[in-house]
Amino acid sequence: MLFVTFHGGNPDKDPHKNNVQAYDKNGNRLTASVLDDNDDIFLNELRGLYLFGKYLYVVNANREQNSVLVYEGSGLHYRYVSTFASKQTCIGIFHPFDLTFDGQDYCYLSSQNTNVVTRFIVSDGGKTGRAAPVAAALPASGTFLPGTFVASSVGNLPPRATTPVKPPCGLQYSGPNAATDKKHSVRGVLWADGHLYVVDQPAGTVKVYDITGKYMGQSNVVETPVHVVAHNHTLYVSGADMVLHGKIPSPAGDFILSPLPGVKVKNCSGMAFSKSGNFYVASRTDQKIHKFDSNFRPVDFNCELHDDPEFLLYIDR
Repeated sequence: MLFVTFHGGNPDKDPHKNNVQAYDKNGNRLTASVLDDNDDIFLNELRGLYLFGKYLYVVNANREQNSVLVYEGSGLHYRYVSTFASKQTCIGIFHPFDLTFDGQDYCYLSSQNTNVVTRFIVSDGGKTGRAAPVAAALPASGTFLPGTFVASSVGNLPPRATTPVKPPCGLQYSGPNAATDKKHSVRGVLWADGHLYVVDQPAGTVKVYDITGKYMGQSNVVETPVHVVAHNHTLYVSGADMVLHGKIPSPAGDFILSPLPGVKVKNCSGMAFSKSGNFYVASRTDQKIHKFDSNFRPVDFNCELHDDPEFLLYIDR
């Protein structure tokens, strides 16, 4: 079955509680609330989903509670366990977007407003995270937000000034006034084959870093990349109205992304693969999920949604 997060409402004008929804293999909604209620947690603007070990990690990007939440459960019900990290425990978390784990006791989280990737040391059996030391590859004399693993090329972003790192090592950021006007910034992150892949949306590239945070290379320039997943040693990147793909380079370095033939999805966002190789990709504009078989041929899948979908996670258990 598919777990789906949604863009959510405007907390200032149309506040409402959001949740992770679940859909079956035919596109029928199984539940509108996978996550249980908690009086202390306001779920809205949910973003990244990651199942790691026995826990489900959910990125909560609303203004009041910029955080990564930890849930435990199975089937259609997951109960709140803890807050892995939040803006209160790490100021680099500001409008978080995506997260990934490297299996070596580290978690990586991208945040749109600070335009950095923060690394956390996973502790308490996966229930909490604390900011790791700043990446060794960053300038030792620089000033960075706690846990910075990949830095911004713009240093005057909230919550405080940092040392800008020039592209391509640093992440680009667009906006007439970088301090107040956010337009495009870092998006998806993925740990794959021993390296971290980071979607630098303003640069139109996916960048790759080693375990020390050293920049290793990047993809060719593509149109507005957002999400990134891996399957069978191949990267898949959603961008504009297409899905791009390219073999994970070995050794790590520059690589080529090209359109996936036959897969056209308007304003595509989250993606997921099932164990059998079926491919799911969401359309924010059409508010639906498209399904393709393991050869990327379209499959009938009537999955209409109530809101703009953000992330997909396929659950086989």
